[in-house]
Amino acid sequence: MAAQAQPLSRSEDRVQRPKPLTDFFGESRHELVQKLAYELWEKRGSPHGSPEVDWFAAEKAVRAYLLASGIELGPDEDLYP
Repeated sequence: MAAQAQPLSRSEDRVQRPKPLTDFFGESRHELVQKLAYELWEKRGSPHGSPEVDWFAAEKAVRAYLLASGIELGPDEDLYP
């Protein structure tokens, strides 16, 4: 005897959006870039000025990791969805 499908209840009938997931063990991409940029800055000897050097390098590394992992990025391969 084949099982008959039960009608959906009112609450099951609505489509719920899933919570956005993070890529790295509960960290947002921004947090990951921030931590990586800080590590890069420390490796460069913690110089004064030019923080964008480390930030852009961290963004580039995270973007490359995401692409290599098959994770889709936003339009124009934007790192932050």
